[in-house]
Amino acid sequence: MNVSANGGAPGACADDSRDQTHVYASPVSGEPLVVPGEIVAVPGATPGTDADESATAHVCPAPPVSPARANVVLVALAVSAFLFVTNEIAPIGLLTSMSQDLGRSQAELGMTATVFAIAVTLTTVPLAMLTTRMVRRWVIVAALVVFAAGALLGALADSYGVLMASRALTGIAHALFWAVVTPAAAGMFPLAQRGRSVARLLLGPASAGVIGLPGATYLTQQTHWHVPFWILTAGGAALAVTVAVLMPSFRTQQSTMVRGEFPSMRTFIRVMAVTGLMTAAMTLTWTFFGPFFTEVSDFADDTVAILLFVGGLTGVVTTWLVARFLDRWPVKAVVLGLGLILFMWVGLSVGGQFKPVAVIMVALQGVSWSILVVAMVNWALRHSPWTVDIGNATYATLFNAGNVVGSRVGAVMLGTLGARWLPVASMLLIAVALALVLTLPRGRPRVGVRRESRARLRFGDGRRRVW
Repeated sequence: MNVSANGGAPGACADDSRDQTHVYASPVSGEPLVVPGEIVAVPGATPGTDADESATAHVCPAPPVSPARANVVLVALAVSAFLFVTNEIAPIGLLTSMSQDLGRSQAELGMTATVFAIAVTLTTVPLAMLTTRMVRRWVIVAALVVFAAGALLGALADSYGVLMASRALTGIAHALFWAVVTPAAAGMFPLAQRGRSVARLLLGPASAGVIGLPGATYLTQQTHWHVPFWILTAGGAALAVTVAVLMPSFRTQQSTMVRGEFPSMRTFIRVMAVTGLMTAAMTLTWTFFGPFFTEVSDFADDTVAILLFVGGLTGVVTTWLVARFLDRWPVKAVVLGLGLILFMWVGLSVGGQFKPVAVIMVALQGVSWSILVVAMVNWALRHSPWTVDIGNATYATLFNAGNVVGSRVGAVMLGTLGARWLPVASMLLIAVALALVLTLPRGRPRVGVRRESRARLRFGDGRRRVW
């Protein structure tokens, strides 16, 4: 039996290994609780020494719910995430119909993405700080209720102003949901399973590209752009009830993940810079997916939904497959995602006017973006210098700040230079992001890193690494 020790805070004390046992502390009684399949955290040991040589250590907190119930709740949260992201990206497929119905240009309707992203950017961290000590279940239920109200407003919208109000309200709900759901979902599982649990949660938003966006686009083409918002309203209300019934009541401090494993402000700032650049690059072009692929690649309007389905399908498959590798290669996964998406932007810049090239690049976008989204949030949580709630909220803020900048720059470029140049700008932004990751110092943390982080590199079977 391998032995690991921890002198740090709960939530930063588990490592990943096979055929081992882990001792957790019950969040209720504080008594040790043995969970098979993990590493032992032995009281009386200090980092860097054998278990019987030392004096003080903390056992890890137990998951606040049984594995079976945690998996059921994870499914409900993934479906909720599916609805939130479908609402977020729906304007990509609805842009033309909304433009014609409301008498506004497509560049003006691009403000649906900008207003949404601004609302998320401005409210994520304040809402995370306001709710940090609240029970996770009721925070998520509140987010779903506000989401349903905002979607209902969109379903009833008959003017540009009402539509913008709907986007702002659902943006606030989006901010609250994503500020808490990732650490809450991961906090129901042992820390060693964080990467896998996060990836499975993100299967929901990945599916939004396969089912949600193409479905919303198709329904709009066959009926009216209000119809998808009616469906989102009903789904949000139903899931609010489902989560209220199924999810256990626990706070962040009672979960298995309270702080990052390798807390580092310097690394976290770099992670945030990469996050903003990658999302700005994506929304700069993908907000205007329809105009690019109909004007540049010369696809018919009714094939846009098929193209979106292709990208979404490859994204779902990739999200499922990448889950098993995140805990082992956290930063290499980021490099792989950035490298692939850089190649995709080059392909669209050079050969986007050719239909076969365009289809291949859409499929590659699904692969690369799915790797990036999962790997980046995992990377951010590892290095959060604060509690994971605040670290995750900061990540979400930078994610959406990139959306704001990207959608606005894309709108200006679309109106002045045309859709042809959008992927060129995206390519340049991703190249800078990749350079930031490749210049990241490798190896062991420096002297100033917290004691339990150094212990993380000494113990275990070597599967969890800084790179």
